[in-house]
Formats: sequence, C-alpha cells, structure tokens
Amino acid sequence: MTDTPPTLVWFRRDLRLSDHAALTEAAKRGPVIPVFIRDALVEGLGTAPQWRLGLGLGAFADALKDKGSRLILRSGPAPEVLSELVEETGARAVYWSRAYDPDSVERDTRVKEVLKDKGIDAQSFTGHLMFEPWTVETGQGGFYKVYTPFWKAVCDRDVPAPLSSPSDLKAPTTWPDSETLADWNLGQGMRRGADVVRPYVRLGEKAAQTRLGVFMRDKVADYGTTRDEVSKDGTSCLSENLSLGEISPAQCWHAGRRAMEDGKSGAQTFLKELVWREFAYHLMWHTP
Repeated sequence: MTDTPPTLVWFRRDLRLSDHAALTEAAKRGPVIPVFIRDALVEGLGTAPQWRLGLGLGAFADALKDKGSRLILRSGPAPEVLSELVEETGARAVYWSRAYDPDSVERDTRVKEVLKDKGIDAQSFTGHLMFEPWTVETGQGGFYKVYTPFWKAVCDRDVPAPLSSPSDLKAPTTWPDSETLADWNLGQGMRRGADVVRPYVRLGEKAAQTRLGVFMRDKVADYGTTRDEVSKDGTSCLSENLSLGEISPAQCWHAGRRAMEDGKSGAQTFLKELVWREFAYHLMWHTP
C-alpha cells in the first residue's frame, strides 16, 4: 500500500499483462487500478462476442488476482465512469491502449478531452497494432489501398520486442467499489450454444501463449497450404485471442520471425496474414 496517487488503466481489447505499454507505464508510476467499462460499445456487441468477452474478463480478473490486483467493473458512458473513478480514487492519470474503429476513436477522443479538462494525465498507448496507421505512407504521402504494396512497405520494419509483464502491480490504499461479472450476465443470449462452443475456446493470456507455441512448433511449417484445407487443423486459431488482446500481434510476429529463421516455410505466410490484419485496421482508420 502507498499514498502515491493511483493510475487508472482502462482495459478494452487488451486483456493481458505482457506486452502492454499502458500497464507497464502505469506500474512505473505507482499504484494501478485496472478498470473495464460496460458502455454502449460493449452492449452493442452480438451474442457470441458478448459471451466470449465475459469469459475473457473472468480469466483476466483471475490473472490480476494472481498479481495481487483486481479488475474494477463499472457500467455507463466511459467519460462519466472514468471521471467518477478519478474523483473516488484520487487518481491523477488514466492510461489505455488505442483502438482504431470509428466509434472507439470518437469515444476515446471525448474521454481524453473530459479528463484533460480536469487536469488528469490522459494518455493512449500502442499495443493492438504493430504499425500505427499514420506511420505508413505511400511515396506520394497517402495511405495504401492495396495489400501487396502495404506488405512490402512494412515487412522489414522493426517491430519492438514485446514487453514483459510488470513484476509488481502496487495496490491502491483503498479499492473502489466494483460491479460483478455475474450480474452483467454477458453470456445470457448464448443459451445452449455456449455448451457447443465452449470446448473450442482457449481462454486467457496463458492459453493464448500456449496456442502460439504449439502452432509454431507443430503447424506453421505447412501453414502455406494447410490453412486453405478445411479438412485439416492447419490454422493458428489465434484470432479469438487477438480479438480481445489476450495476445499481442507483436508477440505473434516475433514468434513467426523466429520460425522463419528456423527454415519453417509457412512462417512468412503467417506473417503476411498478421499484416492483413494490420491492413484492415489501417483502411478502417483512414476511411472510417
């Protein structure tokens, strides 16, 4: 416990402890209060995404608990919820990982304006992408509209090594109240479907890292062909984990680069698929 003002870390699609720039910086400052907000963007998700999000939040809360921390759950518009938490906790900073879809950009811009007007250090950090959309330009200064030139522009760029998990997450002097995940009942719409889908889910950061390791060891060499054969288990299956940020694209990229250097022929194809993901986000950023 400490009297240093805490930092709120607002989690969204970044439910991990490692390679998390916002969390790493917050941990350097002092006490950290992890927060997840059920706002209109969450409530607007479809049935299956809400169900999977609920599972992911539960796993992430357990991971924080293992670190001596906890996940604070609140509902409502993000600017209002974060402002209330700042008042309740005495926090002087709010950090989060950037999002790139139009609705999130609009929300996050408003959050930053509201918090800065209160004198709060409000910062967004990289993490959901390897290359920020405003850093990749054609020779004429615009954005890429075709994938192959985009790939050629970024394939040899340096991707910083993934950050380790913070060794210590200091607790605040007093924890704010939290809603409960059970009361949110994010999986209610799945009904019988939950039992059908649940065996295929690999839940949380540790499971995502294991999935990546197994793929690189056993499947990536043939990925260039087996990814297109529906009768074979030839893909990484990492999309569910990347979607909620249970693993970062940079972690996947560096694993793929090591596999390529080891002579596994399908590794470059896997890297190209990661860059397809980047390309889609860049198009969404530039043409919302």
